[in-house]
Amino acid sequence: MAMLVAAASGQRPPPPVTLTVDSGIPSPVADPVTACVADRLKPFVGPYGVQQAWPVMASPPKELHHTLGTPLSDTGMVADGYQQFLHVDAEARAVYVVEQGGFAGTFKVYGPLPLPQCASRSDSREEPASPR
Repeated sequence: MAMLVAAASGQRPPPPVTLTVDSGIPSPVADPVTACVADRLKPFVGPYGVQQAWPVMASPPKELHHTLGTPLSDTGMVADGYQQFLHVDAEARAVYVVEQGGFAGTFKVYGPLPLPQCASRSDSREEPASPR
């Protein structure tokens, strides 16, 4: 409506409004081990749930109670979608994925999964090409 009034009166229309959405997922992850694990596991999780046959724990370890963890994925545009959170226990070399969501608000803990081997920052640097 405002554009029609502006056009009829010879005024320029207002500038377009840009909307942004914050998914609430912090990025990047500060801890390099957690960042590596998250990169490895992200392809297997999403709003439709975990897409791997990971072991499901009957009850989560006590250190996972009342902690959020590092977000792996969110519910996206799926009304009854799932979100997954990552917990890394570097000392035990174990990884846990906590999944929440669905119609009934389910809560599952997948794990313990083995901690993947990640290249250190110094190993992953590219060497300059040899002049020969």
